[in-house]
Amino acid sequence: MRYAQQTTVARDALIEGVGLHSGVTAHVRLRPARAGQGVIFQRAGAPAVAAAADAVSNSRFNTGLGEGAARVATVEHLMAAIALAGIDNILVEIDGPELPALDGSAAPWLELLASAGVRTLGAPREEIRILAPVTLDAGDGRIIRAEPFDGRILDVAIDFAEAAIGAQRVVLDLDDPADVRRVARARTFCRREDIERLRASGLSLGGSFDNAVVVDGAAVLNPSGLRDPLEFALHKALDLIGDLRLAGAPVIGRVIAERPGHDINARFLAALGGDGVARGPAAESPVRVRA
Repeated sequence: MRYAQQTTVARDALIEGVGLHSGVTAHVRLRPARAGQGVIFQRAGAPAVAAAADAVSNSRFNTGLGEGAARVATVEHLMAAIALAGIDNILVEIDGPELPALDGSAAPWLELLASAGVRTLGAPREEIRILAPVTLDAGDGRIIRAEPFDGRILDVAIDFAEAAIGAQRVVLDLDDPADVRRVARARTFCRREDIERLRASGLSLGGSFDNAVVVDGAAVLNPSGLRDPLEFALHKALDLIGDLRLAGAPVIGRVIAERPGHDINARFLAALGGDGVARGPAAESPVRVRA
């Protein structure tokens, strides 16, 4: 949702759950924040961390922010929900190292934000507008490109060897409530063969059929099956939405991504600070920003 004024949540909201990678239970409180504060993560007894591109400390298998005792892992699904709900300023208090996986999608976070309500703050909202094409080519078939467009369109394509996933493409209008609901429900996924390797590396310790889709060749192993025939591409789109929210404001334009992932998503954030991109109040002409 797009607002002309900055927003925050109207009241506190609480949730708890197990982290996908750590397996640790964490309690999260979402709290209102002042205009201009942005999204702030606060671990108990540690310094606050702003949700910003320069705070990214990990982009392998998840997006983590901050260092040491302040570090918070797997922020992408909550960040996607914040972006989809149109929230600009919010304090996220957490007593553990990783945000809860919940059901592996952003839908529970979006529901939590809806329960907290939205309050406008009377200050102009900042947007990031694409004025000329901006491209990041990783050189291995992974490409993210942003083009001028007066709206928020996301075009995501993936191609996996596993027949259960294969080649998929989704095009989403992030100002369309139906597309917002559809992408928010898409769950994280992995291959069965990767589970033991991840766990040996200290990852996916909290993973289960309750919070992830598991595939094995042509088969989806979850008894409940898929929520959408294109759930895999939708989840990659969801992760990209969450990672792009670390730019600090909504991106107004058409973003086209071939085989996106947390690593290239994080690298693309730097490109949004260069030529062809502008930041400014939503209700006014933005001011050109140069690298």
